[in-house]
Amino acid sequence: MKFTIRNTVILLGLICITPAVYAQGNPDAVISYRKNVMKAVGGHTGALFTIAKGNLTEYQDQMLYHARALHEAARSIPAMYPEGTGEGKTRAKAEIWSEREAFEAVAGDMAKAAEKLVKIVEAGNLSESFQALRPLGKSCKACHKQFRKRR
Repeated sequence: MKFTIRNTVILLGLICITPAVYAQGNPDAVISYRKNVMKAVGGHTGALFTIAKGNLTEYQDQMLYHARALHEAARSIPAMYPEGTGEGKTRAKAEIWSEREAFEAVAGDMAKAAEKLVKIVEAGNLSESFQALRPLGKSCKACHKQFRKRR
């Protein structure tokens, strides 16, 4: 086989690009993973609102579990959007990567709101927990408005 300069350049390009692509995993798998995490976030948020809004004191002991899960998920949001995962079956806008600092700030707001919620839930006050859910919900909406495509 004749090894030309063109083939060498192509091979070197593939060698350089391949690790970057696989370092973040299979983009479709990353997208699927983050969709599932976001569904879980919605489930935990819904459960918290249902308990707090319905004054379901018999489920109050479950609030800490949901609040902690939300906090952990919120902290990991930026990592779930690595470069190269904006194409495919995703509603993620390109602004996530082009305006990365703004995206991380909005995700950070959610993490802070979730952390505050954890502390309030740990204190055991159901009505304060309901009040703490509002900023959390607002942070979710802010991120969706700026960084998620409509259906």
